[in-house]
Amino acid sequence: MKILFILKESVMNERLGIMCLSASLKAQGFKTRLAICDTLGIKKIKELINEYKPEVVGYSVMTGEHIKLLEVNRILKKEFKFISVFGGPHATFFPDLINEDGVDAICVGEGDVAFTEFCKRVSEGKDFWSAPNFLVKHGGKVIENEVLPLVENLDTLPLPDRDIMYRADRALYNGGGKIFTSSRGCPYHCTYCFNSKYNDLYKNKGSVVRYRSPENLIAEICAVIENYPVNVVSIVDDTFIAKPKEWFVRFVKLYKEKVKPPFSINVRANLVNEEIISLLKDGGLTSALIGIECGNQEIANSVLKRNLTNEQIINACSIIKKYNIKLMTLSLIGLPVQDSYSVDLETLDLNIKIKPTFALSSILYPYPGTPIESYARDNGLLSEKTPILETNKRASVFKFSDTEKKKITNLHKLFGLIVRLPFLRKYTDFLCVLPLTFLYVMLFYFWYGYNMKFIFYPFLSLRKEFFHYVSLWYRFLWKT
Repeated sequence: MKILFILKESVMNERLGIMCLSASLKAQGFKTRLAICDTLGIKKIKELINEYKPEVVGYSVMTGEHIKLLEVNRILKKEFKFISVFGGPHATFFPDLINEDGVDAICVGEGDVAFTEFCKRVSEGKDFWSAPNFLVKHGGKVIENEVLPLVENLDTLPLPDRDIMYRADRALYNGGGKIFTSSRGCPYHCTYCFNSKYNDLYKNKGSVVRYRSPENLIAEICAVIENYPVNVVSIVDDTFIAKPKEWFVRFVKLYKEKVKPPFSINVRANLVNEEIISLLKDGGLTSALIGIECGNQEIANSVLKRNLTNEQIINACSIIKKYNIKLMTLSLIGLPVQDSYSVDLETLDLNIKIKPTFALSSILYPYPGTPIESYARDNGLLSEKTPILETNKRASVFKFSDTEKKKITNLHKLFGLIVRLPFLRKYTDFLCVLPLTFLYVMLFYFWYGYNMKFIFYPFLSLRKEFFHYVSLWYRFLWKT
């Protein structure tokens, strides 16, 4: 049986979800392909379906992307016969998606086992409508099935299928930064993040946080380096350092023995300690991403549920910088609070105090089903129907005054530059009221692109990557 995955776009990011699903399906003898809408266009996707003849078409959707993919699915359904399955974050946290025209089924949560089981039942002509983790239209109604327990031993899963991504997007193959995960799950309950509701979905269904053995992770890294261009190993776990010390000792030993490219990680301030950072630095750690989110400690803890102090954040960043590790801070602005712009300035000032290599910010978006969406609605800052944006780099959807929205939008675009050039801080209020948003958007993506491709994840081949990266810059600019 053949399965076709469809993505809206890759935006230079390997989509691990599809890669993992494809690997599990291939391990059971299924054939898989991937089509990317913004690369192929609807005409070529039709040609591919006509030639490939998939029985199942799976759409991996993040919030915002679902709008285009629902439209694509409706068009394809008019000409071809297949079972359409929507999965990914939006399907998991917005299961009403099943009621959309042309959607046959949605998969919620982890799909490694569940989607393979669904496809097996379709292939054998069995009751796929009762497959676990699925909501399926059958017999004129929607059937909702129980969620399977989480996969406890991640080492039992096949290594992600990267060929499916690189065949669909050659630029991802050429890029030197390849992504990996060493664990799944996050024990924290930040209100703006999907993990809070995800953990509720899997309550009493297994350990929330699970991690691979160092041997299993290193085996994947070595296999990727052997077969594809790599100059940075990017480990993208939410909380990479939430593991026992013994795990890191084994990981560093193996990494030093078998892997040459440096690696980057994501960290949480309360987990950072000098012993672990020193060990990882010795093993090849060159950059770390840390969530600052909000400089107002009270709001960070009462509204965002970060449960961190500014002192913890400052100390963690100091340890990372002490070992000459490049530091990227991640912040949220435009929070659903009174006088949000003033709170954002506190976040800006905390970043200036920390002095990271690069300060990246996003405008807070209340994704459907997250606690922050309920909080904003309860406090009168969301309209009945929340507008869904393709990117959280555009503008706030909260019911702020026009002046405050403008200031937040402009501050977001200037945030990283002001942190890097702190003499601009005293001009911030003036800069944020000027009608120069389009210019600021251009500056934002220039600064973002410079840091990502010249500082943190540098070009492996300027000749092979630069043209694509410039075209990507224009696409982001247009979308924002």
